[in-house]
Amino acid sequence: MENFNSLQDLLIWVIYSGGAILFASWVLDKFPKFVALPPETKKLINQILSVVLALGAYAIVTYVPKEVFEMLNPWFMVAFGTIILYSGQQAVHSLTK
Repeated sequence: MENFNSLQDLLIWVIYSGGAILFASWVLDKFPKFVALPPETKKLINQILSVVLALGAYAIVTYVPKEVFEMLNPWFMVAFGTIILYSGQQAVHSLTK
């Protein structure tokens, strides 16, 4: 996994390193109606959502002032760290059942 030291690092990963694809796939798989769709339809929806996410992240990185990122970074680090630790705890819990 990438080393995210800031919100901007995460957004850059979403834009250039396939993060949009991984995130889109993860979110879409949470919807039973999406999972039930034909494979070609799922592929098209996943591709469209991936492009939208990557372009949205690019727009944020391009147009949001640096001062806003600096203000949001501590909040992002707390939230992201909590999510990562919770996910790790769930993985350990599932392995030790």
